[in-house]
Amino acid sequence: MKKEFTKEEKREYFGKLRTDWKRSKALADNDMEADAMFREAGLKGVSYYGFYFVLTQMKKLSLKGLPYVDSKTFQGWKQNGFKVKKDEKSKIHGVTWIKIENKDEKKEGTNEEGENVRMYPKVYHLFHKTQVEER
Repeated sequence: MKKEFTKEEKREYFGKLRTDWKRSKALADNDMEADAMFREAGLKGVSYYGFYFVLTQMKKLSLKGLPYVDSKTFQGWKQNGFKVKKDEKSKIHGVTWIKIENKDEKKEGTNEEGENVRMYPKVYHLFHKTQVEER
């Protein structure tokens, strides 16, 4: 049975997520070593800030490797010929930002171009290479 969250619980969760993202983004701008790692990895479809956000979690957990190379989603590992070991839980999460246009002109949230938009974080879960095995 899926747990239902109250509006306040959701607001608190997403507020913390936004704070963590902003903190990570500020640190990323000054981390030349991480920037070099990102460029060396040559990842397509991944932002540097997303890479850094996952990299910091991996470092805190003492997990070696590169984000999106040594940590992937469940489906990402499956597509590469691996399976997540039984009973393993995701220890790392990534964030992608979804752009939603506000239909209500009264709501705040305009971007640089003056468009009335709001960005929502979408969390996805990653598994480290130590949590998978060949199929």
